[in-house]
Amino acid sequence: MKRVAYHCEANVELISTAKFYECQRELLGRQFLRGVCDGLSKTQKNPGQFPFYDRPGRACRIAGFPFRLVYEVVPDGIHIQAVMHTSRGPGYWKNRLS
Repeated sequence: MKRVAYHCEANVELISTAKFYECQRELLGRQFLRGVCDGLSKTQKNPGQFPFYDRPGRACRIAGFPFRLVYEVVPDGIHIQAVMHTSRGPGYWKNRLS
């Protein structure tokens, strides 16, 4: 299983999105986090299974939510570069890629 690290801005996106959903409806934030964990689990098992979103970044859809985990496969594991809302301005996270 590959080690996972979050870009500091991706970590902020993850936490703020979970809090937002939890404020909308009880347990919805937890459901979002479960979706993220499911996506991470699949990504760790087979990092190459998801398509390139913007090379070298790949993207895993978060089931049930309009979000994707944008990540890079690096020698020491997987770096999550963005927890990206699919309707947010495209490419705002590209400067995070190595």
